[in-house]
Amino acid sequence: MAPTPEPFAQAKNDWNLEKLYQDLAAAKTQFTGKPKQLTPVEMSCLRGLLCSYGSTEIAAQLNREPRGLRVDLSRGLYRYVEILTLRPLNTLKDWRDVAIWLEEAGYKIRLASHSELVNDSLIKIVDVSLEGDRKSPIVDLKVRNIGSQVAFLKSTKFLFSNAWVLKSWIVHKPEPDAVYSLVPYSPSEQRSTSRAVTPSYNYELNLPAFLHFNVDIPCLFEEDALDNNHQFLIDQSAYTQEFKISQCVACNDVDRFTFTLSMPKTSQQLISDRQLSYLIYTSYIYHFNLELVYDEDDKTVQSSPLILWLDPHWPQTGEIRYFFEDFALKLRLVNLPEEIKEYSRRNKKVISEISKIECQKSLALNRMIQQSYRLTEQNKHHGDEKQKNPSLLRRLFGEKL
Repeated sequence: MAPTPEPFAQAKNDWNLEKLYQDLAAAKTQFTGKPKQLTPVEMSCLRGLLCSYGSTEIAAQLNREPRGLRVDLSRGLYRYVEILTLRPLNTLKDWRDVAIWLEEAGYKIRLASHSELVNDSLIKIVDVSLEGDRKSPIVDLKVRNIGSQVAFLKSTKFLFSNAWVLKSWIVHKPEPDAVYSLVPYSPSEQRSTSRAVTPSYNYELNLPAFLHFNVDIPCLFEEDALDNNHQFLIDQSAYTQEFKISQCVACNDVDRFTFTLSMPKTSQQLISDRQLSYLIYTSYIYHFNLELVYDEDDKTVQSSPLILWLDPHWPQTGEIRYFFEDFALKLRLVNLPEEIKEYSRRNKKVISEISKIECQKSLALNRMIQQSYRLTEQNKHHGDEKQKNPSLLRRLFGEKL
């Protein structure tokens, strides 16, 4: 397995990190009264703050609980920054002030005073959008080169931090004569934008099967395969998948290219219930950052966190797919097997966990989150109505009927 990537490594492109680590360690020693260095978590948080990420996004990237991380920052790193920038203690109230104060203190690299940067390429990610459908999601990447030399982009790394699984089912197998008219998505058929910058190339990539996450797919829903604290997290350790690309960006120029994502057919899961006419489908949700590697000295630039949903079987002709038992019950599909009910419960918990992560999500995933939220609110409403309007028998004879 590839080595675990350093979170928020792109901070080194704009900040003098080594001097910051050294000076903040001195401030930490002054604050605690004991000689201490910055911990790896503190250094990761510092890089995240310098890259304009808030505590919630940093917590998601580091697999930490957001509230606990905010407390740690308030008790530690924020105080060290105050000491280093000669400000009174407890005056740093906004995480954005960390980058502002440290830039004022001279720790940000200024192009005008670094000729070696001016005479080289420097790639910035302008925008990343998640397009396409859930069967073949598309990552649309826009970059610009603010350096004075041409930049050659030679590889991209998918830095996976989390991955989840969703189970869906259909009650009846699709009829062979049922046909839907589907218009395939292509990068050239995007919505019009303010500038006519069309993608220069589309790369078709296979995302890693979950076997790379050291988890046996058929065991994902077994109790002994679940972590007590992150029951629906397939793997807490990061995994990196690198793909070769070939993009040339001239100095003071822009480029746009896309990644169409899919999954190898050998990794697609389709399970038929042995006793009932249920087809069980498996789909996958990935939480990752994109990192571009360019030029002979392997400079890097990294995107903000992204979450997308990949369903390799979507859509099948003539089928109605269910993720929650609530919809099946509305259609009077009663007597659902306990296995299906368990899938529904786990799906809801997965979606609830993902909804709390503040980062860019694919449109299909946002719709699923909204759908799950509406179901939760409807169930609460129905529960309140039952309490307000008890049945006639209950009103007459009490609760012990």
